Amino acid sequence: MRAEAPGPEDDLLEFAQRHHLLRPGERAGVVLHDAAGGVVAADATAQRVLGLDLQQLRARTLDDPRWACVDEDGRPVPPRDLPAARALAGGEPVRVVLGVHRRTPDGAGERTWLEVRCEPLLGADGGAPRAVLATVGEVGGERAVRLQLADATRLYRTLAEQAADVVTLLGPDAVIGWISPSARPVLGRHPQDLVGTCLLDLLHPDDRPRAEADLADLLRRGSSARTLRRFTHAQGHLVHLDTSASVVPGERGEPVQLAAILRDVSAQVLAEQERDRAVHRFEVAMRSAGIGMAIADADGRWLEVNQAMADLLGRSVEEVLQLDFRAVTAEADRAADEAAFRRALRGEAERDEAEKRYVRPDGTLVWARRTMVLVRDAQGRPEHFLVQVQDVTDQKRAREQLATLAVTDTLTGLPNRLLLTDRLTHALARAQREGTSVGVLFCDLDLFKQVNDTLGHDAGDELLRQVARRLQHTVREEDTAVRLGGDEFVVVCEDVTGAGPVQRFAERVRRVLQEPYLIDDHELQITVSLDLAVGDGPSAEVLLQQADASMYRAKHSGRARVESVGGGAATDHVALEGELRAALETDELLLHYQPVVSLTSGVLHKREALVRWTHPVHGLLLPDVFLPLAERGRLITALGVWVLRRACRDAARWEDPVTVAVNVSARQLARADFPDQVRHALEEAGLPADRLCLEITESSVLQASETTLTCARRLVELGVTLSLDDFGTGQSSISSLHKLTLQGLKIDRSFIADLPSSPRVEALVEGLIQLGSGMGLEVVAEGVETSEQAAWLATHGCPMGQGFLFGRPGAAA
Repeated sequence: MRAEAPGPEDDLLEFAQRHHLLRPGERAGVVLHDAAGGVVAADATAQRVLGLDLQQLRARTLDDPRWACVDEDGRPVPPRDLPAARALAGGEPVRVVLGVHRRTPDGAGERTWLEVRCEPLLGADGGAPRAVLATVGEVGGERAVRLQLADATRLYRTLAEQAADVVTLLGPDAVIGWISPSARPVLGRHPQDLVGTCLLDLLHPDDRPRAEADLADLLRRGSSARTLRRFTHAQGHLVHLDTSASVVPGERGEPVQLAAILRDVSAQVLAEQERDRAVHRFEVAMRSAGIGMAIADADGRWLEVNQAMADLLGRSVEEVLQLDFRAVTAEADRAADEAAFRRALRGEAERDEAEKRYVRPDGTLVWARRTMVLVRDAQGRPEHFLVQVQDVTDQKRAREQLATLAVTDTLTGLPNRLLLTDRLTHALARAQREGTSVGVLFCDLDLFKQVNDTLGHDAGDELLRQVARRLQHTVREEDTAVRLGGDEFVVVCEDVTGAGPVQRFAERVRRVLQEPYLIDDHELQITVSLDLAVGDGPSAEVLLQQADASMYRAKHSGRARVESVGGGAATDHVALEGELRAALETDELLLHYQPVVSLTSGVLHKREALVRWTHPVHGLLLPDVFLPLAERGRLITALGVWVLRRACRDAARWEDPVTVAVNVSARQLARADFPDQVRHALEEAGLPADRLCLEITESSVLQASETTLTCARRLVELGVTLSLDDFGTGQSSISSLHKLTLQGLKIDRSFIADLPSSPRVEALVEGLIQLGSGMGLEVVAEGVETSEQAAWLATHGCPMGQGFLFGRPGAAA
């Protein structure tokens, strides 16, 4: 149109009507664009229709992406195809219907359909348009409804097709009319294959009856419903779908269609099922557990407890749930338990294990091993404690009994040698502090062996028990009576002032012990040899050696005597040492052998070499008499070499190729050249190394230096067998099993003597057998004297035995 563009003073609406750009009565807005497409002016109607004020309109050019226009088919209109741009470019009028995004008062915006007519304004000279006058009006009536419906349909279909959830339109009979493409990944079926089928046919058969009832109820109510359904995937597995369905009513309100959204929640359902199974397993395990289990909150109150926990506490489950851990914890353990509880809450230790005592309503204490673990929530805050409690009262008592047995003589109930050194050390320390002395009294029963030989070992054992009882009634409360072993006893007298009181006490002991004994209707009267030492140091070992030296003199001075350490002790010591040294050179020593046999078959397994001394004056002396002298005089090494060489030589001449066992002292095992001595003895005799067993004494273990351990390893490499002698007589034996490379152990005769009459000893011996067998060691029971003992040992898994039942020690011939 050839017309000058309106000026600032012109009214756009009047200009448009004057130039016939608006029909009479038409309500539309007018916008003026310049030759560059920018908005020059716009009337109020145009601003309202477009949802933009004049300033906002002037800020937009035709290529501004914020126009976001679409055509009647919903396709985006690029800037070059906007009607104003087309009118400027072509110089011809343009009339189109566009969908524009118009802002609403709530700020959300809406799609508005506008009829837009653009008229180019040409100058008087023709040429390119100098401006464009655009009229914009809202499309109304049926056409507007159709456009909006088509727009909404496109929008919802796009959303449905892009959604991960399955969207479907169903008939009232649940027949699928349309279904979104997500049906393929969710149900494993192509949407085209599902159209015309009944959605209920895809359900798990067990869920269909309920689904049909729910559908009928939904159609009757004409509302919406949501439920969880199990569908069958095309590959056969179940898919759990969260199903939301709504009724689409017709003109008269009747249900004509159903719109449904199916969301795959299989992962969540499976996770919940697994969680439920885990919770169920935990609940079953907690209820049926043989140990106490409980859950406590962050304040220590019990939230859940099982029956085993309630039984351990001596209460019902309901009673325990009314308490916290402090109320059932023994007062002595409460502070430590509270401290562990607080450390866990502070994050210093999430787990704590401890042995503690719980208290029952009657005041009984129960020892338990408690494990406590802090469980935190997803934010890391303390949520609750998981507590496991195992009753260890019996094990605790057993350990205490073992500890008692370790320092107690099982036959007499007196303290043993292990406790003697400890008591004597403490007594000497006290004497040095208070300026007093300590007396050590050795008691030895004269000719005790004759009692065993004439009346039997049971009578000998009863005699020892009666002697022990007399000693206990004779000593003062602060004194300690000890059984060293065999028929030897020691009394430690504390807080004495000189030798006089100890000498008088020794005489009283001698008189008491020499009074008649009644054993199995036999009246016995024995004599005792007593020796004593009095001093304040320097050590328990020295004081014991002094008393032992005087014991030797008492034995060789006619028995039934009391000897004390005096000036002649050193002279006697030197003389006796010289006699023993001479005995080694003049062949006064000899070896006796005692058999070791299988307890099940009776087959001979080995022979143990036992040294004897044929003294020219005193006759045949047993090792108990002269071995302490050899230890003191440092002749034990020479004596050990003599025994080793003689035993290897004797064994090489035996017709039966059994093993020979030789006892080894601590001093021998501590010598770096001892393995070479063993090798030379074997080579000299022509005896294979595997036929030699070296029995290591407990003192060897106590003094196990690095040299000792190296020596033991070299002996094993040589092929010699190592065995621990007198096992069980002290804690050192038990603790040594991991130090030395041992192949066997020998249970001490003091335990075997009480079999099978003492349940406590039975339990201890059975434990020692199992300990040795479990470590792959050959176990030998020493001191087997009755068939009942042998039968009990065989029944409880002990393979070997040694003792008078199988043979007394005898000469090699």
